[in-house]
Amino acid sequence: MAKWIKNEYYKKLTYDNLFKAHKLAKRGKSYREEIIKFNLKQEEYIMYLYEQLKSKTYKHGGYKVFYVTEPKLRKIERSRYIDRIVHTFYVENFLKPYFMTQFINASYACIKNKGMHKACLDLQQMMKHCKRIWNEYYILKMDIAKFFQNIDKDILMKILLKKIKDKDLIWLTKEIIYSNKGKKNLPIRL
Repeated sequence: MAKWIKNEYYKKLTYDNLFKAHKLAKRGKSYREEIIKFNLKQEEYIMYLYEQLKSKTYKHGGYKVFYVTEPKLRKIERSRYIDRIVHTFYVENFLKPYFMTQFINASYACIKNKGMHKACLDLQQMMKHCKRIWNEYYILKMDIAKFFQNIDKDILMKILLKKIKDKDLIWLTKEIIYSNKGKKNLPIRL
């Protein structure tokens, strides 16, 4: 895989890739009113989105904030559906191919063919291995409170700019990351 992302934005920006992102973004949510309305004119909306991204006039629409109480009180920020298509397009075409290869093998969240069940199975294997080798082992279970809300956007941009050298992709990256107010609070959930 290339060391930097250069001249890829317009190569990946196609109607087909945006349509694929739409299909992925709506998976499991097709019954929602916003998505039903989008599906009625999906070709027009995707073409409109394509033109906005191509001319760099796209503006992220912000977030609707709501709270869920189960299993505990959590603040959720949900973007408009058209913005979720852009998020999916960005993740599928730029983050996954260029950044996932750098993840450690023990990364499980939001990765295809990994996840909670695979993490549990791998942890059990590691526990058996440690028991066999050292006869004793320790496990640290922890949760970082408000992890995404505490990511510094400027530091994140510096990290991404080490890899992204495509000025058009930098524009879209900034549009997504700085789409809500404040220096912290990352909007995109990967």
